[in-house]
Amino acid sequence: MNRTRRKLNCLALFIFLLLVSFFGGSYASASETSAENVYEFESVASTASGGTLANYPDLNSSAGAWRMLSTSTVGAYVEYTVNVPAPGPYTVFIKNKKVDSRGIYQLSVDGVNQGGTVDLYASTPLYTEVNHGTVNFASGGNKTFRFTVTGKNSSSLGYTLGLDAIRLVNQRQSQRLWYTAPAANWETEALPIGNGKLGGMVFGGTGADRVQINEATIFSGRKVQTTPANYTEFSQIKTALNNNDFASAKTHFNNWLSNVPTDYGPEDFGEYQNLGDINLTFAGHESGTSNYVRELNLNTGMAKVSYEKDGKTFTREYFSSYPDNVMVIRLTSSAPQSITTQVSMASAQYNIVQSSSENNTLIVNGKNNTGALSFQTRIKVLPSGGSQSIASNVASVTNADSVTILMSTYTTYTNNWLNYAGNTDYAADVTNAVYNAGNKTYEQLKSTHTSDYTNLFDRVSLDFKGANMDAVPTDTRLTNYKNCSADPGLESLLFQYGRYLLISSSRQGGQPANLQGIWNNSNTPKWGSMYCFNINFNMNYWPAQVTNLTETHMPMIDLIDSLRPSGRETAKNYFNISTGWFAAKKTDVWGFTMPYRPADSGLFMGGSGWLAQDVWEYYSFTRDTNYLATKGYPILKEAAQFYLNFLTPSGNFLISTPSTSPENSFKYNGASYQMSAGTEVDHRIIEELFNNTITASTILGVDDTFRSQLQTAVAKIPQPQIGSLGQIKEWYQGDFIESTPTHRHISQLYGLFPGNTISPLTIPALADAAKVSLNRRGDLSTGWSMAWKINAWANLLDGQRAYTLLNMQLKNLIYKNLFDTHPPFQIDGNFGFTSGIAEMLLQSTYAKQIHLLPAMPSNWPNGSVKGLKARGNFTVDMDWSSRSLTKAVIKGSPNETGTIRYGTSVIPFTLDSSGVYTYIP
Repeated sequence: MNRTRRKLNCLALFIFLLLVSFFGGSYASASETSAENVYEFESVASTASGGTLANYPDLNSSAGAWRMLSTSTVGAYVEYTVNVPAPGPYTVFIKNKKVDSRGIYQLSVDGVNQGGTVDLYASTPLYTEVNHGTVNFASGGNKTFRFTVTGKNSSSLGYTLGLDAIRLVNQRQSQRLWYTAPAANWETEALPIGNGKLGGMVFGGTGADRVQINEATIFSGRKVQTTPANYTEFSQIKTALNNNDFASAKTHFNNWLSNVPTDYGPEDFGEYQNLGDINLTFAGHESGTSNYVRELNLNTGMAKVSYEKDGKTFTREYFSSYPDNVMVIRLTSSAPQSITTQVSMASAQYNIVQSSSENNTLIVNGKNNTGALSFQTRIKVLPSGGSQSIASNVASVTNADSVTILMSTYTTYTNNWLNYAGNTDYAADVTNAVYNAGNKTYEQLKSTHTSDYTNLFDRVSLDFKGANMDAVPTDTRLTNYKNCSADPGLESLLFQYGRYLLISSSRQGGQPANLQGIWNNSNTPKWGSMYCFNINFNMNYWPAQVTNLTETHMPMIDLIDSLRPSGRETAKNYFNISTGWFAAKKTDVWGFTMPYRPADSGLFMGGSGWLAQDVWEYYSFTRDTNYLATKGYPILKEAAQFYLNFLTPSGNFLISTPSTSPENSFKYNGASYQMSAGTEVDHRIIEELFNNTITASTILGVDDTFRSQLQTAVAKIPQPQIGSLGQIKEWYQGDFIESTPTHRHISQLYGLFPGNTISPLTIPALADAAKVSLNRRGDLSTGWSMAWKINAWANLLDGQRAYTLLNMQLKNLIYKNLFDTHPPFQIDGNFGFTSGIAEMLLQSTYAKQIHLLPAMPSNWPNGSVKGLKARGNFTVDMDWSSRSLTKAVIKGSPNETGTIRYGTSVIPFTLDSSGVYTYIP
C-alpha cells in the first residue's frame, strides 16, 4: 500500500469511527460505554404527578418501547431518577416521540431548568432528539430529571408527553479500558486491580472466571547476612584500573567477591511470588451469551464484566479496597434467583493446607519456598437469597439474587532487618479483615473504596481535546493508533493509567511497587520482579510527585529507610567503610544490599545515591520540614557519609572507582569491559546527593562540620565532559566507545533527567552533547528505555521529539491491556510514560521556578491539565489553545513566592491571601 493510499484509509477509518461514536443509529446500553450513557424511560425509576404513565411498544423507538405521560393539566410532571456514573460535564440529549396530541415541556435537572421549553407537537408521528445543553455535575450518583408540562401548541390536541430515552454524553475523555471478549492471556489482556497489598488480574470469562491474585510481601528467599569480602583485592581493582589493565581489574573483582555467589538464586535473593487464583464457575454460561463487555474504570478503580444470557443481564464488579484491606467480587443479575456459582482457590505457594469455616469461608495456609514467610488467605462467600454449601474446598451458591465474595491475605512479614517474621498475629489479622468487611453491605464497601481511591485519582485531569473515541473498544483503538496515530484520548488514557497503577500498587504502610507493580503470575518471574535501582525502581516513582500522588511515594522511602541496617553491613564488609550505608543495585523484601558478580549487573556504585534522590524529591515537592528532620535527612546523611569515604583522589579530582555504567560496556584494544575508574552517572548522582545533603543540613541547622566536608568534596567531583563525537562522555577514564551504541540505558544522561545538571537554559553546550548521546542511542528500544527518552527530550525542551518517542512506545511496546513491555511486561515503562507527559507539560526547580508547557508538541494543539504539582508545594492548572498557553492558575500557601517561565518570559509571582495566582500571557 503506498503512503498516500494509507493516509486516505486512515482518514476514512477515523471518520467512520467518529460517525459511529456520535451518530450511531442504535442506542447503547448504559454499561456499553462511559463516553455516553443511555437511559430508557421505560426501565428507569420514575414518579408522576398530575397524570399517568404507560409504556407503548414501538420498533422505531430506541429500545422497542417509549413512555407517555397522559395528562390534561399544565404543571403535571414526570420525574426520572438517573444514576450519573461520575462527576463532570455531560451534554443532555432527550429522545422524544412527537404526535398531534403533544404538549410543551420544560426539563429541569435537580431543580435547575436545563435548556428552553420543547414543543412535542407534530402533524405526523416523528422521533426527534433534543440537545438540552451541558450540565456540569459536581458528583456522580442519582440525579432527578423532571419534565414539566408548561402548555401546548395551538394546533395540538392535548398535553401528553412522549418520552423515549435520555442520552448523557460525557464531554471528558473516558478514563476506561474496555473490551468485547474475556481475557485469554495474563500478560497482555487481563486487567489489574489492587490496593497496594492485594493485587488481582481479572480475566472475566463467562463460564469460568479467574482472578489471579498476589500479596505484596510474598517473596521467595530469606534474609542473607553479608560476609566480609577480601578488601585487599578491592584495592587491587583500583590499581589495575589506574593502569588501564581492565582484564586484571575483572580478575581482582571476582576475587574480591569470591565468597559471594554469581548472582543469587531464589533461595537467597527474594523473587516476587504468585499467590494463586480465585476460580469461579458458572454452569451453562460457557456459550450463548451476548453483549459482552469487560472493563476497567479508572474513575472508580473498579473492574467490571457484563453480558446477557437467556434474556438476563449478568454483572460482576471487582475491586481491591485499601481502607478495608479486602478484595471484593460482586455477582448480580437483572432477574432474581439467577446466580449459581462455585468458588475455589488454587495456590501456587508451598506447604498448602486448605480448610473451611462457617459454611461460607475458604481458608488457605501456606509458606514460601524457604519457610521464612507464612501466610493465610481467607475467601468469604456471602449470597443474598438462594442456598450455599462448602465441600472439598469449593464454596457453592445456588439460585442467589446476588453474591459478594471477600478475599484477604496476611503474612508473617514485617520490614525489620532484625526480624522479618515479626507478625505472629497474621491469622487473626486476616480473620478480622474478612469478618469486619463481611459486616458491611456491598454498597458500603464500594462507597468506601471509591471515596478513598478518587481522593487520589481525581486530583489530576488531562484533556487533549481530541475526537472522543470512547465508544471504540480499547484494543481496537490501540490497533487503529498503530495504523493512524490519531487518538490523543488514548495518549491521555495511558497517562492516567500510569497514575491508576501507582495508586493500586503503592499505598502507605505497605510495600512499594516492584518491577511488575504488585501483579505477577509466576514463581520465577523475569529478573525476580524485584526492586532494581539502576533505573527501574526509580522510574516507578517519577510520576509520584508531579502527578499529585505524594502518598504513594512513601512506601518507596520507607523501604529505602529500612535498607540502612543492611547497607551499613555492606559498607563495612565489602568496602571497609564504617560510616554510612550503601546498596549496590537491587533489593528484595529481605534487605539485600550487596554487590555481586558479574560486574556489569552486580556492581553499581550509584545505587544508594540514586535512591537518595527520591528521599530528597519528597521534600523538594512538599517542603515538609518535619519529614526532612525525622526521616529524610538521616537517610541522606548516612548515604553521603559512605560516598565521602568511598571517593578516590585522582589528580585534583575525587572520582568513583571502581565504577560501571549500568549494564553497559566499552571497547578498549579490541575487547569489551564494564569496570572503569569513574563514570558520568556515578559522579552526577554523588554530586547531587552531596548538594542535597548540604541544603538539608542548612535548612535544619545541623552538622556544620560535616556540611563543610561535603562542600569541599563536591567541588572536586568531575563535571560532565564532551567526547570526540560531541557526546556526553559515559566513562571518565577515557573517551571510550560503547560496545553497543544503541544500548537501552542512557545512564550518562542522569544529569539531564532525572537529575538537573544539564539544561538548554543553563549550559547549552552540554544540552547539545546530550542530544548527540540520545541520537547515538536511537529511539526504538525497550519500553522503559523509550519512556526515559521521552523524559530526556522533554527536558531538552524538544516536545516534538519527545512526542515521537511517546508515539513509538504506544505503537510498539504497549499490550492490549495497556501494560508496557520490556519485553516481557515491566511496569516502569508505564510510569515513565506518565512522567514523560507530565514533563512535557510542566517542569520545576527546587528554587521554585515553574516552567509552563516547556515541551508542547504540535499533536496537542488544544487542551487543559489540572492538578499537576511543582516543586515548592505548588499545584498548577493550565489551559492552552493553538499550542499557546491561555491561562495558568498556581495554588499553594498564601503569600508564597516563585517565578514562572513561559517561552522566553520569566515572571516573578506571589500567591494572594487565598493562595492563588492567575497568569494570563
